[in-house]
Amino acid sequence: MVTPAITLTSNNYFFFDAQALDASFPDGYEVRLSTTNSTVAALSTVLLNVPAETATVWNSRRIDLSAYANQTVHIAWRNNSNDQFVLAVDNIEVKEVISNDAGVEDLTISDTYVTNSTITIGGTIENTGLNTLNSVDINWSTDGGVTVNTNSLTPSTASFGSTSFTHTITATALNPGLFTDLMVWTSNPNGVADSLNANDTIRTRFFVNNGTTVSREVLLEEFTTAPCQFCPDGAVVVEQILASNPAVIAVGEHACFGTDAMTIPEASTYCSAFGSGAPTACIDRVLFPGETSVAHGRGTWSANAATRAAIGSPVTLNVTGTYNATNRQVNADVTANFADYAVPGDIRVTLFVVEDSVTCAGSGYNQVNAYNNSAGHPYAGAGNPIVGFVRRHVLRDVYPTNDAWGDNTVIPTSPVLNTNYVKNNTFTLNSTWKSNDVSLVAFVSYYNVNTDERVVLNAADVKLNNLTSSVGEIEKDASSLSIYPNPTADVSTIEFNLSTSKAVLLSVRDMTGKEVIVKDFGTLSAGVQKIAFDATNLTNGIYFASMKIGEEVITKKLSVNR
Repeated sequence: MVTPAITLTSNNYFFFDAQALDASFPDGYEVRLSTTNSTVAALSTVLLNVPAETATVWNSRRIDLSAYANQTVHIAWRNNSNDQFVLAVDNIEVKEVISNDAGVEDLTISDTYVTNSTITIGGTIENTGLNTLNSVDINWSTDGGVTVNTNSLTPSTASFGSTSFTHTITATALNPGLFTDLMVWTSNPNGVADSLNANDTIRTRFFVNNGTTVSREVLLEEFTTAPCQFCPDGAVVVEQILASNPAVIAVGEHACFGTDAMTIPEASTYCSAFGSGAPTACIDRVLFPGETSVAHGRGTWSANAATRAAIGSPVTLNVTGTYNATNRQVNADVTANFADYAVPGDIRVTLFVVEDSVTCAGSGYNQVNAYNNSAGHPYAGAGNPIVGFVRRHVLRDVYPTNDAWGDNTVIPTSPVLNTNYVKNNTFTLNSTWKSNDVSLVAFVSYYNVNTDERVVLNAADVKLNNLTSSVGEIEKDASSLSIYPNPTADVSTIEFNLSTSKAVLLSVRDMTGKEVIVKDFGTLSAGVQKIAFDATNLTNGIYFASMKIGEEVITKKLSVNR
């Protein structure tokens, strides 16, 4: 691969990123240069020799071209290894490097903050100049404001090196329900004016909410098929998770390793977006740190599900309606109610129809079993294939029927707090599905062109035969909760209105997640309830008060300030 002709000036460097795509087969290569033409014979000067490029992560490389100042050159990559796989090259540029130059390389800023919380602005500064960077100013401003908050640093960083920073001036999260634009930039590298400003600045933004959460149900979507020999073990892992974590809802999607008799088009669509093998699973459709795809291996399903279950959700979700056993007509309402601001976006409502304990035999059902001869495994001796394998949580249908990614007409881009958003689904249950084993699984999720950003906000499920019209009570109880005064110096009142008698439990945690107060009030009667909250033994700061009312949990931020 050869570049077009490049006319150099003084102090030019050649930059590019490269990576091998398989650690077992890393490509090697040379970077060559010609000062005449682009023929193979002319490209005789070797600038760089890499025996084996770094695999699976981008490696930034640079070459000093100052020896060729004011000349016209061609630069080429020449493979020097045989029978390897793929070498990827990106971000190719030739640019002049000045003596004193610096810029912000990245920021350590969260995507979301609770209102009035303190934001520490930090990140990494890169010395993009030829001289050692001995001093530099780091500045920031929000929402295009004219205020410049300046911090002078003495990094002593060599040319092309990086150093981390933490700004001494913090920001405050304000304006819940809105984004805040943050700009951070460098100035005065080594005490001189920066003559190259294009690389000085990073812009980002963060969203601010109230810190109010409700309990989360975690959606685990397991990819599994009858031809998949390791999928019996995936089924074992799912049941272990369900037994230990009641906040998890499991759905079996028959795709990602061929197909079987239970495959539906939507399952194949989800596989194409999130993964390429089975048994794998999506946990709330989150791309977790350390995973290369949203659908990942069973070794981390349990831990990732527990992580999601511990994070509150901004939206309450309920499924109500009716089922007529005579004509098998289903009328199901999915109701979403936002207790706190959600990051604006394309927020969608989806309803799954799930059948449990599917035990058909024959082609498309008999389960290939790699564990038939594995002593101690639950499916040891079960046969290979397993005839009559019990399929749990089989995804049978998806509503709306015209879009596997959910209905985008119900919830606005920026949902209004304490407002019911209802999606009605009316359909006839397939006559071959056992109604006693059918559940409805609803969830609210983001849709984005980037498949790594289709995260589930919350989920809910209900057995078809338990489908009733009772959504209002839980929402009324949750939305009526208030704490006053807040901030408090000593004693506050927690007030809420119970539609029926319910058990009430209070748990208070500090900013580190440590539980500092827990109090069980037992079962309280219907009506307005007022509970005194004594904060005299708490130090100044932000706390999160979680009230468990029946089976629902709502969390509100509490500030102690004396």
